[in-house]
Amino acid sequence: MQGTIPATANSTLVLRWLVKLADLDRRWLYLALIIAIILSSFIQAPLTIRLSRESRGFYDAIEKLDGRKPVLLQSDWDMGTIGELRAQFYGVVRHLFRKNQKFVLISGNALGPRFYRPVMDQLAAECAKEYGKDWISVGFKLPDPKSIAIESLSRNFPGTAIADDLGHKVETYPWLKDVMTADDWALAISISYGEFREYITYFHYSARTPYLTGVAAITSTVLYPFVSSGTIKGMLVGSRGGGEYEQAIGEKGYASKFLVGQTAGHLLILLAIIIGNIGQIAKNRLPK
Repeated sequence: MQGTIPATANSTLVLRWLVKLADLDRRWLYLALIIAIILSSFIQAPLTIRLSRESRGFYDAIEKLDGRKPVLLQSDWDMGTIGELRAQFYGVVRHLFRKNQKFVLISGNALGPRFYRPVMDQLAAECAKEYGKDWISVGFKLPDPKSIAIESLSRNFPGTAIADDLGHKVETYPWLKDVMTADDWALAISISYGEFREYITYFHYSARTPYLTGVAAITSTVLYPFVSSGTIKGMLVGSRGGGEYEQAIGEKGYASKFLVGQTAGHLLILLAIIIGNIGQIAKNRLPK
C-alpha cells in the first residue's frame, strides 16, 4: 500500500533507535545512580536480608553467652572505615547490652576511642546501662606491633590495660578482679579494617576462647577458610554484615538504609549493562 513503510524499514528504524542506547552519555548514568542512592535514603523500602552463615555464627556466639565471663571488644574503626564498621559496632554493643553481658572496650587505634565513646554514651543511655557496672573502656592500649600487644593482653590483662578511661585500676571492678589471661574471657571480638591473627593464636588455640571479627568487605575474602573451619566463630562483612546484624536483632538503622541504597545502585548498574548490550546487539545487526 502506498505511503506505508516496509517491514524492513521499520526494523531498521527500531535498530537505529536501539543503537543510541549503546552510545548513551555515561554522565546520565552517573546522575541516575546519584539520584537513586539519594532517594533510597528517604524511602522506607521493605528490604529483608537473609542472614549469611558467617553473620549467623557471629550472632549465635553472642546469643549463647551466659554472662559468667566478660567479653573483650576491640574497636578500631575511625573516619576511614566508619561507612562499613560503625553499624557493626552499633549492632554488637546493642546485642551485648540486651544479653546483660558485661564487656571491656579496648582499641589498637589511637583514634578509636574518639569514635566509639560518643556511640557508647548514646547506647548506654538508650539501654539504661551503667559505666563500671555493665561495661568499661580502657582506651588505646594495643599499639604496634599488635602481635606483642595482643600476646601481652592474653597473658596479663591487668598489666596490659592497667587502668580505664577514668583512671581506675581494672582489677578494682568486681567483675574483672579474676580476669587475668585469655582463658578468663567469654569471647574476643574485634571490629577493625582487618582481623587479627594474634587472637586466633593466643585466644582461640591457646585458651579455647572463641574469636569473632567484623571487617571491611575488601579484607574478608581471605578469612572464609577460617570461618569454615570454625577457627573464627563468626564474621561480619562490611555494610552488608552490619545490615544483616541489625535485622537479626530486630533493628532498622543506618546499615539497613545503606543497603537499600546499595541495592538500588546495583540494580541500576545491572539495568545499564542490559541496555548497553541491547544497543550493541542492535549495532551489530544494523545493515551496513
